[in-house]
Amino acid sequence: MPLETTLHYHPDLVRHAVFCFWRRSTGRRTLLVSAALAIWFGVLLARGDRSWQIGVTGAAVAISLLVCASVYAVHHRNAMGKLRDMGNTPQATLRADQDSFTLASPAGLATLPWSSVKQVWQFERVWLLLFSPAQFSTLPVADLPPEMQHLIEASVRAAGGKVHRL
Repeated sequence: MPLETTLHYHPDLVRHAVFCFWRRSTGRRTLLVSAALAIWFGVLLARGDRSWQIGVTGAAVAISLLVCASVYAVHHRNAMGKLRDMGNTPQATLRADQDSFTLASPAGLATLPWSSVKQVWQFERVWLLLFSPAQFSTLPVADLPPEMQHLIEASVRAAGGKVHRL
């Protein structure tokens, strides 16, 4: 028997979801490498180094920071645009059974098999259903009853997807 719930969205929740996605997708390693490169760049500058190393290091720092900022900015812009498309009362209906799920909102309707979900990233306030490395849907945890949570986890795993508690 299908389960159904209403999902409620607001700007703070959407920003939080984008931040969670950004933090997990860019990872601490990227930020640590960027920080290490920035420190090395500072050391080279302080020494008065004017070799090719300073140019390469400076470019690497700039590119890594630009990529990190771009990932956040692009996803934030897209997510906030989708929130605006949902109208004055941003909510969606999630209907799910063992084979597929449907998300319906004023912005559109999509029915997908669970096999389209490659991963579920479970954060405290939101679950992110990842369809590809750069595409996800946000499910507010506060609106997911325990039986719906169990169905999502079991269905994604049964279809070959992975579930990560973060």
